[in-house]
Amino acid sequence: MPTTTVKTTSTTALKTTVSSLSSSPSLASIPGSTTLTSSTRAAASTTLTSSTKAAASTTLTSSTKAAASTTLTSSTKAAASTTLTSSTRAAASTTITSFSTASRAASISTVVGCYADFYPNPRAMSDASTTSASNTPSTCATYCTSLRFPYSGTEYADECYCSTTAPTTVSTACTMACAGDSSKICGGPNAISVIYTTIPILPATNSTKRGLCWPWNNPASSFAFFSPSAIPWLYNWELWDPRAKGTYSIAEYVPMCRTQAEAFKVPAYFSSCYATHLLGFNEPDLPAANGGDYLSPYNASVLWKQYIQPVKTSCGTVLGAPAVTNGVESGWGTDWLQQFFSNCTSPSCSFDFIPLHWYGTSLLDFETYVTQFHSLFVTHPLWITEWQFTDVTSTATANLEKQALQWLDAQSYVVRYAMFGPMNSTNMAGITNGAMVTDDLSGLTNVGKIYAGLM
Repeated sequence: MPTTTVKTTSTTALKTTVSSLSSSPSLASIPGSTTLTSSTRAAASTTLTSSTKAAASTTLTSSTKAAASTTLTSSTKAAASTTLTSSTRAAASTTITSFSTASRAASISTVVGCYADFYPNPRAMSDASTTSASNTPSTCATYCTSLRFPYSGTEYADECYCSTTAPTTVSTACTMACAGDSSKICGGPNAISVIYTTIPILPATNSTKRGLCWPWNNPASSFAFFSPSAIPWLYNWELWDPRAKGTYSIAEYVPMCRTQAEAFKVPAYFSSCYATHLLGFNEPDLPAANGGDYLSPYNASVLWKQYIQPVKTSCGTVLGAPAVTNGVESGWGTDWLQQFFSNCTSPSCSFDFIPLHWYGTSLLDFETYVTQFHSLFVTHPLWITEWQFTDVTSTATANLEKQALQWLDAQSYVVRYAMFGPMNSTNMAGITNGAMVTDDLSGLTNVGKIYAGLM
């Protein structure tokens, strides 16, 4: 389950693939099918190395990194600590400011007050943080609400902290001017200027869009944590159904032709028209050097015409186009997909919906990417068959997830989605914050409970 870092349309720079999955041991009778040995399967679930995990963090340009990491000089920080006049302090404690986020009504930000921090002991606000030379109460609130944290706190001029709850110990040491605006206050040494920002919530409309992306080595016992009435479909990156008879049986299984190696098996599997939907190639734009099973747009079109399109004629199967990464380099993501579509035209090829993948840190980036993807392929419904927030805590993930699910349910053109993933942290390809199942496999994490509709 390797990962790679790529440039994206916004601040996103992560792309994870889960390509290293097994073939079916139950289909040895089908010509060309093989059974993976236990050692091969073990290799397929290799844990990400620390260097790979590091590469999965968001890529910034060198100039952006430099700006983001600028350290205030001692003289600047000293100047920033200038004591406010009583009238200025009074004004700072009552100001109410409006902010807005994409696709939502305006959020109202209210100054809460000055509170003590306890560095180097545990921080008073520890759910997320960033440092910036342009730090202000407004930019900090925007950063925190993008992660779905209502409380934001500025400290020591250039530091920003986020939390689901407000600190409790009052302080009078918030006297430092903000690094990004000297007319505003951004805390002080071990003192946080706290703001509360409302986060508008969209009503959920249709949770039955949700599906499970189920790894081949996920224990069958984990199915018991989910309800097929609430999450009514699943896939496993393979052509074979992972469920034992009677397990999660009322849910729809959606097979996938994951790589070019599986393409020739498709006609045999569909000789009985065993599924109503079929997903196309999984991340064919991801190069082998980045852990993928790269397939050129032209070769993908040849295989589609020969093996996949015929099942639409013989079975009336609803076909999903290849699912690409959210990379934006030439030959990646939507660029690969558009090249594929130019090689695979009607009537030789047809596509009933387009799956896509997204990994990144910001809800705004997620919404923006999906919206832009839709604008490129406006006539096709979308399935988001892999998506997850990265480089954030599990608490942040849960907050972001709630808003993302509501947003997805409200978009009519998103007809299905599957969040990565319904498994414990060992199977999460390094994105442990998104695990839906506890490490001991005894139940659901908060992320899992939210996805299952239990909280």
